[in-house]
Amino acid sequence: MDRDLLLRNAAAVLANDLSVSLSDLAARIGVGRTTLHRSFPTREVLLHEVARFAVAEVSRIYDRIGLDEDPIEDVLKKMGDHVLDLAVAYALLWAEPPITELTDLRAEAEAQDERFLRFAARGQSQGQFRSDVPDGWIGYSLGAQALALFYAVRSGFVGERMVQRLFVTTALDGLAAR
Repeated sequence: MDRDLLLRNAAAVLANDLSVSLSDLAARIGVGRTTLHRSFPTREVLLHEVARFAVAEVSRIYDRIGLDEDPIEDVLKKMGDHVLDLAVAYALLWAEPPITELTDLRAEAEAQDERFLRFAARGQSQGQFRSDVPDGWIGYSLGAQALALFYAVRSGFVGERMVQRLFVTTALDGLAAR
């Protein structure tokens, strides 16, 4: 298994259980403990690399969906296509304690938060999002929706094919300017 796939799979498991043992983690992602240990000699190294992966994944997705410049509704639709990957990253970056506290990535994660808040503020200034709520509420609401969809899919309440539609309609109907 290549390193990126190993990190992606480890991130998905850790998003559900940050305290999972390395033996259980290896079993859940389908590799031997020695394979995991060869790639990540300690738990601290693994968490650091997973955090780095999560921060990079969020940036890649934000770039891919045109977060900073594309029309708000288009961004939300594209975000809906990536919402489950974002949810894994958000679950790791917002965990208690935040995984970024374990690494040198806190500033990068905070910069991403600011970038997302600028998106929310841009949506407000363009009349797409409600102006009677703080932009931070919009940002956290969208992030919480991503996490809710992740857990709803994992629990079997929502099928993966429904995720994009549910994300977009909930975002636009719930946060739309009135």
